[in-house]
Amino acid sequence: MGKCKNITRLLSDALDRPLKAGEWVAIGLHLPTCSGCRNYRKHIGLLRAAARAMSGLDDADGDRAED
Repeated sequence: MGKCKNITRLLSDALDRPLKAGEWVAIGLHLPTCSGCRNYRKHIGLLRAAARAMSGLDDADGDRAED
């Protein structure tokens, strides 16, 4: 479980900062073998998209959608 805890932390961190190459390698090696972490990645992506949609943000730069 310790490995999954580190990977989910990295997946969350990737939403807020650029990850280092070694961090991406760790994720890339772990995800093919762990359905729980793959599901976590999918769900945090959906949550982020939903939050952006509700806030009116349309891109990664933080611009608001034009009405």
